[in-house]
Amino acid sequence: MTNLFRLPGSKLKELSLKRIRNAIIRRILSIPHTIAWYLPISVSKTNKKKISLFKNIHLGKRCFIVANGPSLNKTDLSLLENEYIIGMNRIYLLEHSKKFKPTYLVVADIDVQLNQFTQEYNDVQIPKFFPWEVRNNFSHTENTNFYKMKFSSKFNADFQNSIGAGKSVTIICIQLAYYMGFKEVILIGKDHSYTVDQKGVPGTRIKSSGTEDNHFIKGYYKEGMKWTIPNYAGEEYSYSLAREAFEKDGREILDATINGNLNVFKKINYYDLFNKEKQ
Repeated sequence: MTNLFRLPGSKLKELSLKRIRNAIIRRILSIPHTIAWYLPISVSKTNKKKISLFKNIHLGKRCFIVANGPSLNKTDLSLLENEYIIGMNRIYLLEHSKKFKPTYLVVADIDVQLNQFTQEYNDVQIPKFFPWEVRNNFSHTENTNFYKMKFSSKFNADFQNSIGAGKSVTIICIQLAYYMGFKEVILIGKDHSYTVDQKGVPGTRIKSSGTEDNHFIKGYYKEGMKWTIPNYAGEEYSYSLAREAFEKDGREILDATINGNLNVFKKINYYDLFNKEKQ
């Protein structure tokens, strides 16, 4: 039971019976999916073969991981036109307003993201990565890939294996970037400063008012839609493990988010990244 809440920063008052019960249920429900992931069945073998094609595909290059924070409205995204970009969640909403299109898309939250915006995600045409558990809910097109998360924050360099969930889609993006061989990974739009107008402990699902300013557009969630109170301590712990993994391999993660509140990675001025010769 202690493994359910082993992350640094967890507070005893946050460990309600409901939260413990839900954690146990999630683990029980994941068992069939885990078995299917490791069995040598056609869908699993085909999916892993597709993922293997991304291993070291961008060896030695740099990429930008683009979160969904409101700081993106202060960021000149046109500078990323010729860069490799791993975007997350509904970042594709910027395609029409700012003509911004990532190279890859990653989504992790099944209930809040994939179940509430299923058709949107199904229509995305760029290479996309969704959790293995939703494989039956989406078209198995050539650009759709499924990864397996485990109930852990441990950083995993092998995206074909079970990877650490880490309380945030950002950590999934970082593990994918490592697998793809990127030497330098730069975060933008990772504000790390959600405003929550309802009470609840980290991980609590709450209903949106439809007016939150936590993303690059107001109304990111419509009124009544679900979203999750962030677990900052859990996220930061997983980021620290990612930083160590990158540094151990001679790679680096930088944070170029404008006025961002995450203090795990080395900060760098976003605009300075385009004043020096690209590697």
